[in-house]
Amino acid sequence: MSYVPILLVQQILPEDIQSIDVMETKIVAIAVYANKSGVPLTVVTRRLFDGDKQFYFPTEVTEGAAKTRIVYQHTLAQWRELLESLTLPSAPDALKQLMIPMFLYLKEKYPAVLAGIEYDQAFDPAQFAEILPVQ
Repeated sequence: MSYVPILLVQQILPEDIQSIDVMETKIVAIAVYANKSGVPLTVVTRRLFDGDKQFYFPTEVTEGAAKTRIVYQHTLAQWRELLESLTLPSAPDALKQLMIPMFLYLKEKYPAVLAGIEYDQAFDPAQFAEILPVQ
């Protein structure tokens, strides 16, 4: 993998973390790739588009990109289930590239919810998608 995608993640505010309904709160992440040919097939098959809530997509972040976007929108409970399998050594590298940094970001915000999940620590951090929290 030569290109590292940007992973725009819906900003998680302190009041979101304290929410009683934390497991049902939807968290959106958008992977942005430099060009369409750079999107691995294993990632394309995980597409989910949901028009319930608008997500601010800053043009300054994507200027010059082909704006290939892969949208993930899951509740925290769904993220946990997804991250349990897509951060393991057996997961495809193209998915680990997105999911390990997402896991680390969410684990920092919700440590109790994501406790006990193991991830492929041998996966090269230089290949991690860059996380950019946006509102």
